[in-house]
Amino acid sequence: MLFPFYEDLSTVRVNTMPNRAYYIPCSPNASTDQKTDNPRVLMLNGTWNFRFFESVSQFTFSPDCFDKLPVPSNWQMHGYDNHQYTNVLYPIPFNPPYVPKKNPCALYERTFSIKKDADFSYFVNFEGVDSCHYLYINDQFVGYSQVSHSTAEYDVSAFLKDGENKISVVVLKWCDGTYVEDQDKLRMSGIFRDVYLLSRPSRHIQNYRVKTSITGETANVLVITEDTCSDLLKTITLKDQAGNVLHQVTTTGTSVSFELEAPHLWTAETPYLYTLELTAENERIIDRVGVREICVKDKVVYVNGKKVKFKGVNRHDSYTDTGYVASMEQIRHDLTMMKQHNINAIRTSHYPNRPEFYKLCDQYGFYIIDECDIEAHGQVNTTAEYDSDGYAQISDNPDWELTIVDRLERLVSRDMNRPCVVIWSLGNESGFGYCFKQGIKRIRQMDNSRLIHYESTIVTREKEKDETYEGIDFESVMYPSFEWIDSFFARENETRPLILCEFAHAMGNGPGSLEDYYDIIYAHDDFCGAFVWEWCDHTVLMGEKNGKKMYGYGGDFGEFPHDGNFCMDGLVYPDRTPHTGLLELKNAARPAHITYRDGALIVKNKLDFQNLNDVLYLHWTLEQNGEEIASGTIESVDVLPGETTSIPVSLPETHGARVYLTVSQRAKASTALVSSGHEFGFDQINLSTCDAPVSVKTEGAPLTVEDDDAFITIKNDSFCYRFSKEAGTFCHMEVGGTVLLDRPMEYDLYRAPTDNDRNIKLRWKEEGFDRVIPYTYPITTETGDHCVKICCPMSLCVISRANLAELNTVWTVYESGAVHISAQTKVRDTVSWLPRFGLRMFVNNAFDRCRYFAHGPQESYVDKHIGSRKGVYENRVADLHEDYIFPQENGSHYDAEFVSLTNGAQTLTAQSCRPFSFNASPYTREVLESCMHNYEITESGYTVLTLDYAMSGVGSNSCGPELPERYRLSEKEFTLDFTLTIE
Repeated sequence: MLFPFYEDLSTVRVNTMPNRAYYIPCSPNASTDQKTDNPRVLMLNGTWNFRFFESVSQFTFSPDCFDKLPVPSNWQMHGYDNHQYTNVLYPIPFNPPYVPKKNPCALYERTFSIKKDADFSYFVNFEGVDSCHYLYINDQFVGYSQVSHSTAEYDVSAFLKDGENKISVVVLKWCDGTYVEDQDKLRMSGIFRDVYLLSRPSRHIQNYRVKTSITGETANVLVITEDTCSDLLKTITLKDQAGNVLHQVTTTGTSVSFELEAPHLWTAETPYLYTLELTAENERIIDRVGVREICVKDKVVYVNGKKVKFKGVNRHDSYTDTGYVASMEQIRHDLTMMKQHNINAIRTSHYPNRPEFYKLCDQYGFYIIDECDIEAHGQVNTTAEYDSDGYAQISDNPDWELTIVDRLERLVSRDMNRPCVVIWSLGNESGFGYCFKQGIKRIRQMDNSRLIHYESTIVTREKEKDETYEGIDFESVMYPSFEWIDSFFARENETRPLILCEFAHAMGNGPGSLEDYYDIIYAHDDFCGAFVWEWCDHTVLMGEKNGKKMYGYGGDFGEFPHDGNFCMDGLVYPDRTPHTGLLELKNAARPAHITYRDGALIVKNKLDFQNLNDVLYLHWTLEQNGEEIASGTIESVDVLPGETTSIPVSLPETHGARVYLTVSQRAKASTALVSSGHEFGFDQINLSTCDAPVSVKTEGAPLTVEDDDAFITIKNDSFCYRFSKEAGTFCHMEVGGTVLLDRPMEYDLYRAPTDNDRNIKLRWKEEGFDRVIPYTYPITTETGDHCVKICCPMSLCVISRANLAELNTVWTVYESGAVHISAQTKVRDTVSWLPRFGLRMFVNNAFDRCRYFAHGPQESYVDKHIGSRKGVYENRVADLHEDYIFPQENGSHYDAEFVSLTNGAQTLTAQSCRPFSFNASPYTREVLESCMHNYEITESGYTVLTLDYAMSGVGSNSCGPELPERYRLSEKEFTLDFTLTIE
């Protein structure tokens, strides 16, 4: 039987060592802070004996047989138990502190050998075990710990013997800590971080704290140690980045202070690190020190006395093939992508990351909001209704004080020496009350050099605001609308800087409005930044089907409850391929903003600490009609942080349409994660002096017209077009013996709902946008100069609803084969905003290449095109499809002037007198909407070309605010106007 600690709020750990800062010691003649190639570290990772039990009631220390399981790993990734994805709802009954009697658990066992030294002590470290664990050495109970994402260290000296030893670990899926680990993620279990044995001399430095302060042109580095004995002789050395010794002191004291003249200060832009060595008798500890300060003055956040902006993302430890296991290579890859996409800050949602993550962030330069392993979101649904008053059932209950405060202490103790950590976060979505107030007091006692964050607007506003928010340094909110942000800055009684700990929900095709948010962030000194939700899609790789990887999400594992694909809300796919949303974020957060005026580039430096000249050079290109006509490079970009400078540039004189100047910002030199020449971002400036004309050849062989009850056929010796009187559109088009289309064009008001349409789509379906029925009134034809006109007044109808729109449509067919449509449209006044309004054509799929002048090459929308360039692009139609794991609207191109489809011999081109949007795809919106996974979608057999008067924006309403009105197609009167030519 196991001791019942896992349902006892008075016990969160048994026989663990006191909390300490994270470090890896080595021998005094070595110079490493790594676990590998370090004789003082015996790694216990590897293949363990493993036995899974469906319930703790079935558990036995002597199973009849063992399986094998790698450590670290999650047992669900290896076929034991089931994955489960839930966002808010608890996966167990809400019966704290008790968990289900049927509580899955596992026994891990392996052996290791050591030769004991009487002068040494031995410590087993677990860096991450979900949800709790019991440790046994040689069948003797050593201790217990919970808090899945924090380190548990045990002194096992008395339990070890010379030679072979057995380590046994019992891991439970659930414990009382599960009630405060209700994070929005795939739920998995097991030993998922490193396990190792430290050999340390009995006399050693148990803990140390590094504090830095800055006064004018000098800095102070204070090192405070906690030793296992009062007479421990220590040599403490501080070196610069080149390895030069700056200071060295040998002492038995526990406090050493170093003064630095003209110090190199640590920032995310300039991550300078000093080396600290602490040598005590038979051991050395090596660490890196960053000199920096963070504070709030007059509602503004300062780092080292300079105003800063956090251009951030939320990040989980989540990998489609390894679960919670984050290797150094995986972490480094994430950080490389972030640095290359102008991200400078990370919120560790919603728990501490692997310890080495922070050292990499120190090295590469990222500001970290270090979040405690606390979320109790499921409290709001314990009565089957969303009840915000239930948020504080745990956080305002003194019975949970030990649980909450212990987790905060572990967080601060472990990471207190990391310069990248500038903010402690109490946790996420857990209400507020007594326990957090006690936790804040404890954090302030332990570390008063950082700011404290908590997204606390979930607390009812009517409740004593000053009392509720005491001790929190930010006004932190999630997913506010622009109106809310404006109202915040209009208030006179706000005393804290604003931070958006979550915004721009990056689920599926999105997020929109990133440039708008960044404009507001830069416009207000007391708006210190925002963190996109979130970095990666959470899935489980389940194999391949139809040539595509099968990514599983909520509901794919037979679990209950689940929240479907809500875990796929990242800027990158599970394999870290960028979503188009990441390209948007990259350019919204670019280092400089550039405009052009009177023969000069107007360059504004958006960095906080660096002169642009130290970071980048500019490369400009001038294009007309997509062809480059001039280019140049500007090496000197001498612009101080926050300043604006005019830089002359010599451009050739241009006149006419489609003239664009693109100025690219490129890395001047290689850094740790960015290669020289890497593009940080760009600005594109329209220098056109007129609009592009729509030129149409009209003359050709004379036309003949055949008019019967069902069709109007217009033809000559080059083409034959058939107009359906029922559909009000052409149903057949044949040119030069090639059939272009053989089913009717359709007026289209709907799109395959994006994830961000998940709320509004119900209204759209109620209004019938997805099931429009055309109704035509008497149709007439008239012959004009080299053309025939079909006048087709019509309505767009829906069963059980009043007509959605009335159209006065004129189709003009020219002798050349060109077709012009002018559809004067009046939308019913009571109709809400439309997803789109366009004409859908089912073109012969031999027309499988597309050339266009629009925003590209990636998909673009009215609120999602800052990361794309206006230009001429050419690609296969199949490659225009953005293959979201959950199929949805994708691949549209905004601000188009023409689009052409070709089969190699013939070309179909659409133009308009005004910019439009288009989509060319092998898939229909119907199949995209009907499928739950991308490997299920099937091609239509056509090239589906939709020409839109306009497409509404994509927004971020999957979890964010409603789409801003300026990005909605809410016009009630407009004209759909296109010219089609076939050559």
